[in-house]
Amino acid sequence: MRLFILFAALALALAYGCIGGEQPPVQQNNTTNETVKPPINIIIEEQKNQTTEKNETEEEEPPPVTVVKDLEYTYDPDQLFGVYFIEVGGPLLQGDAILIKKGDCDILFDAGSAEKGGKVVNFLKSRNVDDIEVLVSTNADPRHYGGITAVADNFKVEEFWWSGLDFGDLEYRTIVDRMNASAKTVRVIEDGFSADLNGFNLTIINPPVSNKFDDVNNDAIVTRVTDRNFSMLLTSGIQTGAQGRLINQKTGLIKAPIIQAPYYGVGSGTSSIGIFLITAKPDVMILSGSSDESAANGGSRDPYKRLMEQYGIRWYENYKNGTIRISGDGQAYTIGAMGAGQ
Repeated sequence: MRLFILFAALALALAYGCIGGEQPPVQQNNTTNETVKPPINIIIEEQKNQTTEKNETEEEEPPPVTVVKDLEYTYDPDQLFGVYFIEVGGPLLQGDAILIKKGDCDILFDAGSAEKGGKVVNFLKSRNVDDIEVLVSTNADPRHYGGITAVADNFKVEEFWWSGLDFGDLEYRTIVDRMNASAKTVRVIEDGFSADLNGFNLTIINPPVSNKFDDVNNDAIVTRVTDRNFSMLLTSGIQTGAQGRLINQKTGLIKAPIIQAPYYGVGSGTSSIGIFLITAKPDVMILSGSSDESAANGGSRDPYKRLMEQYGIRWYENYKNGTIRISGDGQAYTIGAMGAGQ
């Protein structure tokens, strides 16, 4: 069996080099960083009961799937895919921008701050993005939405998804109004929304439909992403309140081998993260944002890293080694850093 798995991983790596899909991560030297983790190949075991596990307070059932029509891409659900946690941080500047690319279908979660909008645009062009099928704005945090203006200036956005919550942020409202005028479709999404895109399923598990937190971070959009046996959780900026709700009400849906660390993995978003990690059982965490861990920028990640070490969780930091890339075929995936400046 071990020999079979080794041959399967090797075959996948060779396939990425020969097929016109996503390329595997390339390890690059980066002498300015403490550690550069080598890319790893992982064979995914069949996932079972990940969306039907019961909880004391709520029975989880797969939500009905919304059919997303009239998007202009070539439907090919058997394509290889790539997920990119784009490095958009800086001094006193956290930030998120995540590209999911599968064939001709491009999905963008957030676009970093306004200062990093140009970098996001350049990265999308480097990945041969011609238009954006779905742009998801996860919350009214300018470190997430600021770059949307630059993206919309350079790419046609077919669908725009957001939570419907602007928290009185006039700049964010202006961006939403622009998307209402230019995108083919605008959707307000919250817990229970689910859609299929070129073989990917996106299931939204936060913000709640009722009893919202009235908080820009805890009411952020949290998305479970699946493709065949692959699953990943994108947590945006949620903090203790939303983490607790997901533990209690979405136990099975937060279990995923790859999870984006909530709120950049910094202290102000991870003060009660231990139970979340125990419940979610990730193999890998993606830490995005900035290497600046001053109090003004969220605080130290050291306690969080000690927990991950204790639980045997591997992590990658895009602010140290450049954009983190995950390449896969739904049965196995490769994960690693693209290198400084990427």
